[in-house]
Amino acid sequence: MAYRSRLKIAVALIAFTLGACSRPVIPSDQVVIVQEREPLSLNPALDRGAEQTQWGMLLFNYLVKFDDRGRLIADVATGVPTRANGGISRDGKTITYHLRRGVRFADGTPLTARDCVYSIEAIQNPANNVPTRYGYDRIVRAVAPNDTTLVLHLREPFAPLFTVVLAPQGFPILPAHLLASHPNFNHLPFNEQPLGGGPYVVRHWYRGDRIELDANPRYFRGRPRIAHLTIRFVPDPNTAITQLRTREADVFFNDFDLGTVSQLQRISGTTVLLTPVNAVGALIFNTRDATLRDATVRRALVQAIDIPSVVAKTYHGAVRAAGAGGGLFQWAYDPRFPLNTRYDPARAKAILAHRHLHVQLAITTTLPGDSVLGNEIAQDERAAGVDLQLRAYPISYLIAPATLGGPVYGGRFQVVYWQFSDGDDPDVAGLFGCAYVAPHGYNISRFCDPQLDRLLEFARSTYDRAQRTRAYVSVQRVLTQRLPMALLYRRRMIDAYDARVGGISGSVSSIFWDVGSWYVKPARSPVH
Repeated sequence: MAYRSRLKIAVALIAFTLGACSRPVIPSDQVVIVQEREPLSLNPALDRGAEQTQWGMLLFNYLVKFDDRGRLIADVATGVPTRANGGISRDGKTITYHLRRGVRFADGTPLTARDCVYSIEAIQNPANNVPTRYGYDRIVRAVAPNDTTLVLHLREPFAPLFTVVLAPQGFPILPAHLLASHPNFNHLPFNEQPLGGGPYVVRHWYRGDRIELDANPRYFRGRPRIAHLTIRFVPDPNTAITQLRTREADVFFNDFDLGTVSQLQRISGTTVLLTPVNAVGALIFNTRDATLRDATVRRALVQAIDIPSVVAKTYHGAVRAAGAGGGLFQWAYDPRFPLNTRYDPARAKAILAHRHLHVQLAITTTLPGDSVLGNEIAQDERAAGVDLQLRAYPISYLIAPATLGGPVYGGRFQVVYWQFSDGDDPDVAGLFGCAYVAPHGYNISRFCDPQLDRLLEFARSTYDRAQRTRAYVSVQRVLTQRLPMALLYRRRMIDAYDARVGGISGSVSSIFWDVGSWYVKPARSPVH
């Protein structure tokens, strides 16, 4: 009896030891993804930012989308409209898309041009609480002559349309047969259990925890190779990194904290993607502030900052100062006009020496890197004789509308450190146009220049790439001279994934741009 008891104890200890040392086993037909933010809605037309595009890519279809080489390619459309293929009329005010045949929503209902018309009209409908109607407000009428033809009649030529309307910067194609009978879609069960034509369908949304997805067998590119995705919401990036390290998760999607890259890169068997996206980190000046309305002062303040050094010390290689303007102007970026200045502390000190400036820099309390960067900048400014003080705000308050007391949109700030995206086209009218000065838009620097307005309007009214490029180079020249904002770096999307998952590549539209092609690699046979 004593021998048997000892044997049972030994077996139990061995089992406990093996269990303690083993890692969680994720089923071979499933991939677990961790991310920091939970969506507001699974109807992308009711959300914004990265979540809006993510769920559009997972659950729905677009006319066109961006691939991992930065090219705008067809999704359910057969091609991107051009003058050469007849998709753009001679006067530039009629755009024609041709749709693929045989595309269906996940319930088997055909996806046709009539769904595209409904989706556009739904965004235009003032009863729907969409975050923006940019681009859609240029469409006078959308018509579907037949199931595979969509014709858009515009108020005037509008070149950014192709990246906005039924494209990842905007909103996806919604099912008219499920939504068109409702006066609005603001509070429908559809928003928690949507049905699109994309690669995956929602099995269940466990609020505050995770969303479980199943492969859509009717996806027009073929049933996705991974049967199930679980997207788990982990607000603390350190916890998310731990789950990746212990193999409780396969993928860490779109980490917002640039300071975690080195931790991710140290995880054995993990690939880290740093994908340049159309977003930047910048110092934005309130050009209507009494101290900062003088462009000479703004330039001197920027000359006092060793931007490459500050960015390197703060983010340890996750982003770089070089080429920051590419995050705004993309294919039209000209490095001769970088929207910042060279580091010249002696000149900055000479210009600012007798001004006795007291300047406040607004940052958020959300990300640790903000305070690191702010303190580095403050140190450089003080060396130039500027008393720069940091003012930290919760991000929800900092970005709040002016009507809710937000200091940025309300104009109650001097300089703010801001990370933002301006979309997938070089059109920056929303950032610098006179008509968009906050609180009437996103021009939070409150910069207004009629000459710049004319350049911006011309640049988005022609479809000729060469003419647009020349116009945007002139825009960059003006902005580099006047410096309503100073660009610090181009944002990168940070994604990490385990070696068991293949087929992942980065795009400006997120790693989910081609999620139907992901696969789980066969497990290696154990070595004896």
